[in-house]
Amino acid sequence: MMKWILTGIFAFSLAVGGALYFMGNSAGGSATEVDWRGLDQMDYVNKKAPPELEKLNKTRVKIPGFMVPLEDDQRLVTEFLLVPSPQACIHVPAPPPNQMVYVKMKKGVPAADGPIWVYGDFEITLKSSQYGDASFELTGDYIEPYK
Repeated sequence: MMKWILTGIFAFSLAVGGALYFMGNSAGGSATEVDWRGLDQMDYVNKKAPPELEKLNKTRVKIPGFMVPLEDDQRLVTEFLLVPSPQACIHVPAPPPNQMVYVKMKKGVPAADGPIWVYGDFEITLKSSQYGDASFELTGDYIEPYK
């Protein structure tokens, strides 16, 4: 009898531990982490992506960065540029296209002052905005503070 109780406790612990492990720490869910050094490898002049970056095309990713809203309504933002540092925000000349990600959120999110993670579907494509060109587009579904 004791053997079955211990087996039950062990199975329950495995199930709970596994669920916590696969759910992860973030509400953004499972996504491949993308580094700005990898995005920097994009040859935006010739529109050529290296194989490592090409593998990420049309996949779910998470990218850290700073939000540059493209809309005047600061309550809820649906379109913004994601840049690697706060200094890369809006200045002349604009950062190179491989250092900007155009983000279109599925639902509006509050404007972020500090660094964030953005989760969504990544695509290598040229997008233009009033602040410059971006070599990448992300259809975002979730943001969270960078930790």
